[in-house]
Amino acid sequence: MLEQAQSIKDYIIEIRRLVHQQPELGYQEVNTAKLVAKQLKALDLSYQTGIAKTGVIAEISKGNGPTVLIRADMDALPIHEETGLSFESKIPGVMHACGHDTHTAMLLGAAKLLTQASFKGTLRFLFQPSEESSYDDPDGFSGAQRVVAEGLLDDVDAAIGLHQMPTMPTASIAITKGSVMAQGNRA
Repeated sequence: MLEQAQSIKDYIIEIRRLVHQQPELGYQEVNTAKLVAKQLKALDLSYQTGIAKTGVIAEISKGNGPTVLIRADMDALPIHEETGLSFESKIPGVMHACGHDTHTAMLLGAAKLLTQASFKGTLRFLFQPSEESSYDDPDGFSGAQRVVAEGLLDDVDAAIGLHQMPTMPTASIAITKGSVMAQGNRA
């Protein structure tokens, strides 16, 4: 699978740069969701938009087995980008400063790889909105809280949250049981 992953490296980079150039704040990820839906359609995956307001979800089911959710966030931050990158944000005052552009691209890459993988069970790909804030939700919910409230994890046996971490060596992964990162909450 490593060889297959390396073969789609340019695809993942291209998606990341497209998302990076058009960042959208929480619960405003309309164009990002359209890009994700277009990519999922190209993979011939059924998907649903409007998840937790502006999120997208898709599944691959291959027989009886566990349901594993793989999640990436899509929202940007209200920060003006001054990096000078060739793919710098085109939206004044909004940028992907936390890596959610990368997370979205990684999850699309994972979906692309896993459509051809052999497994038993269901893989659910969740492109979650509004990880960074809850300001635009009438209940004060973040995208994760909205996903839970909508029952999207009710039948999930395990969840994997994609997040890049610059302090880890390239080509390594970390798996931890329980809450991880600054906003971990068991409530």
